[in-house]
Amino acid sequence: MSYDAREWVWDHSNSKGTARMVLALIADRCRDRRCIAYASVPTLMKRSNASRTAVRDALTKLIASGELTQLAGRKGPRGETYYHLPIAASFLADQADEGDRNSAPPGARIPTPRTVVNRR
Repeated sequence: MSYDAREWVWDHSNSKGTARMVLALIADRCRDRRCIAYASVPTLMKRSNASRTAVRDALTKLIASGELTQLAGRKGPRGETYYHLPIAASFLADQADEGDRNSAPPGARIPTPRTVVNRR
């Protein structure tokens, strides 16, 4: 599921530079459409090849923009911070709802492709 959250970052986020990379790295850890993941500053530093100051500044910018929130009182297995991508989660929920509206009604017969046999 991280694919959807990560794609939202690349296609819709207003973040730039290191902030965009940090957001994509967090999005890559999201397990479902709720867009919640945990990450540590050292891990984000290593994966983004950025300094501690750059990563912290990026997190501050992302939180100020509303594209990222920190979940208080929740820690990962090694004390990592939990983050939420609320705009991405809202976008993905809307996409899911739209998909539900476009899906076939219950009990409807969905056509299946036919196999063509070449007879000679």
